[in-house]
Amino acid sequence: MNCPYYDFKNMQKLFAGILFSIGFIFLTVTVSSITMKNPTEKDRSAALGGIILGVPAAAGGAWIVWGLKKKDEKLQETRDRQIETTFLELVQANQGEISTLNFAIATKLSLEESKQYLDQKAKQLDADFNVSEDGSISYQFFIS
Repeated sequence: MNCPYYDFKNMQKLFAGILFSIGFIFLTVTVSSITMKNPTEKDRSAALGGIILGVPAAAGGAWIVWGLKKKDEKLQETRDRQIETTFLELVQANQGEISTLNFAIATKLSLEESKQYLDQKAKQLDADFNVSEDGSISYQFFIS
């Protein structure tokens, strides 16, 4: 997609990967310095430096990934609410009858996603199915 949010998101993913890599490298230095048989003062110093630089870098990468995950969850919740609202508006506007094609057009979902959503709603709300002469299926939801 050519959307500024996705470009920024990709940059954040890249930056998180770089931070994780830096953190991993420094923490590897720490582990290798600590596991030596007779560590010298220089080895202990390298281990401490690895911890000081590695932990914040790895934690920064984790924080960015966590933030992206939360943002994606919020976007999905918003999208789910939009789909639910569109579903309810179509049910009301069409006296309870919705076709998979009309729902797909209104929600910008694929035909398969629309069918799955409407099948789920039909089970949940005890709807009927109507099959037209051309084989297309529409759902009849009962509104009161």
